[in-house]
Amino acid sequence: MTFLAELRRRNVIRMAGLYLVGAWLIVQVAATLLPVFEAPAWVMKALVALLAIGFFAALVFAWIFELTPEGLKRDADVAPERSIAPQTARRMDRMLLVVMALALGYFAFDKFVLAPRREAAAVVVAAATSPAKAPADAAPAVNGKSIAVLPFASMSSELDNEFFADGLSEEILNSLARIDGMLVVGRTSSFQFKGKNEDLRTIGRQLGVASVLEGSVRRGGDRARITAQLVRTSDGYHLWSQTYDRTLQDTLAVQLDIAENVAAALNVLLDDKQRETMREAGVGDVEAFIHYQKGWKLYLDAHGKPEIDLLEGLRPANAEFDRAIALEPNYAMAHYAKADLYEHTLIDDRTTQAERLEAQRAVLQTLARAAETGPNAQQREFALAERQMLGDDWRGIGDRLSSALAQSGCNAPNWMPVFASAFGYAESLEPVLERATVCDPLNSINWNTRAWVARAVGNAERIQSIHAQWRTYTPTLPRRSQEHLADAMLGQLDHTQPQPISTQNWTADASGIALQIARLGGKDLAQARGWIGPVSREGNKVRAWAMVDLVEAALFGDRAEANRHAAMLDARPAGGLLLAIAVTYCGCGAPFDLDATPNFKTRLAESGLPWPPAVAIRYPPLKEAAP
Repeated sequence: MTFLAELRRRNVIRMAGLYLVGAWLIVQVAATLLPVFEAPAWVMKALVALLAIGFFAALVFAWIFELTPEGLKRDADVAPERSIAPQTARRMDRMLLVVMALALGYFAFDKFVLAPRREAAAVVVAAATSPAKAPADAAPAVNGKSIAVLPFASMSSELDNEFFADGLSEEILNSLARIDGMLVVGRTSSFQFKGKNEDLRTIGRQLGVASVLEGSVRRGGDRARITAQLVRTSDGYHLWSQTYDRTLQDTLAVQLDIAENVAAALNVLLDDKQRETMREAGVGDVEAFIHYQKGWKLYLDAHGKPEIDLLEGLRPANAEFDRAIALEPNYAMAHYAKADLYEHTLIDDRTTQAERLEAQRAVLQTLARAAETGPNAQQREFALAERQMLGDDWRGIGDRLSSALAQSGCNAPNWMPVFASAFGYAESLEPVLERATVCDPLNSINWNTRAWVARAVGNAERIQSIHAQWRTYTPTLPRRSQEHLADAMLGQLDHTQPQPISTQNWTADASGIALQIARLGGKDLAQARGWIGPVSREGNKVRAWAMVDLVEAALFGDRAEANRHAAMLDARPAGGLLLAIAVTYCGCGAPFDLDATPNFKTRLAESGLPWPPAVAIRYPPLKEAAP
């Protein structure tokens, strides 16, 4: 008799089938009941381990023993003519059918009854615990397939390991963001919790997500140990965990495996097309994303630390981005990040005309590569629109703006809002920016840009509502200059006291808003400077005073001076963008005459963009200056 025939005779195969189906049913029922009793995660792990051990024990038992009318006996001790193994086989077949029926029944019950209830409960939890619940027009609650990827902890002291861990976290985030049906919180919000030992349930409530992915990385030589775990934020239950011991060059495979396991744990089905899309999002060269993370830290320091000059701080950041691109030419995020230095070179009043021309050439080249390598249609369209704004070629830009704003996704535009708001696109921008704040709720830039766009159409109530929503995510948010302006527009500002105007790291913006507030208070320029309080031009991150001087002159009725400043801006590369920003700053219609800006006039004729812009903010008559 063959070995396979012997396994059948002794009912070992039947025992294996019966045991596996029964074990699966036990695990599924346990997965439903254990969270109800708030059982710790180790209980489920212990149960699975016991069932695995029991499987082999059951097979050994079926091989050695046989059930006889006299009870259990060793198979070797049972004569063939007294064996009832065939009858036992038939009973086991009937038992297997019953257990399979129960398993199928439970599967259907879970899929069509329990799963919808779990997802609905996750939505309720998110709505009840997330900041989105506060005002009636707040960002909508996210669903059960929402997730935040926290920065993985570095388990060694080397700085490069920390960059490696940050890069791995971001790559996993980017892979998950490619999956249809999932809402992935942006990096800015997720990385707010780096190095903080906060409860994951608290983080989930603050970000409004149903699950959180966390992990750790330990590098040693050319190998890395990576751990990852997915936690349900409503109750802290561990949905999935895994440890990987791989070479550094296997990092791409690890991040894709983690992303696929997370999707499976959240009941998101992936097809081959989506898997390929996720693979395209990953960076295969470890050193490339280490250089990118180094550059990104320098980028954040340049923008965030007042003692660092913006242009000087961005140059070493770009050197790291260039190193990343040399290793990974299609590194889209590195291309996007590089553009920032060139854009601020164009805006900064300290730069020479030659430096601006070189910056314009570089930014057009960089944005072209960003558009080629962008991970999704929305990012690619944003890059192309921004390129046209900066390139002094506005032919067809209206169609480009419309196409960019029609794309779905979580990306926030960069320079587009200040440009597009000057030409009637503010209302179209609002849903794009609202979506960006839902996806990245702790990113202050997204919220401030939404308020900016509301200001462009003179909607003071919306400015106040946006800041109210913002504070549900950031309760410690100080009073901001946009809010002072909204109060002034609604006649709710106390004009008897100087107002604290936050520079917000963009003093040109704060100064322009401060002047608007003063203008609404009926004050002249001399009074405004004292009444507002000092808005210093020293130590400002962005030296864009030509635009502020233009706005000052326009707000206080000096048309000749406004035209003089406008002409100077018009002669600069990307001067059309600078003048559009000034239009948005002012909110006063056309702050200069087109005849003073022949290049800008040509751009308008080429593009068909409307002019003059609508007057968004109504200013009272100026009062006589106090002696």
